[in-house]
Amino acid sequence: MTAVISNVRLAAAHEGVAELIVSLTFTNGGQSQVALDTVAGARLMQSCGATHVDELIGQGWELVRDALAGAYNGLD
Repeated sequence: MTAVISNVRLAAAHEGVAELIVSLTFTNGGQSQVALDTVAGARLMQSCGATHVDELIGQGWELVRDALAGAYNGLD
């Protein structure tokens, strides 16, 4: 089952630090929301070549997964 980013919004995390809330829509119609901290959000933006969050819409969930994994593991 594949999923794509269908919506992105900014939210305030702990102590007001910005994070991205990414909505994923699956081929069966299901949806899920994923919160990305500043590091993971920046990795996602970079891997998508995006300069604005709206440019993330339509990108595959694999890029979200990779951004989270890279941020967690401290990869450059």
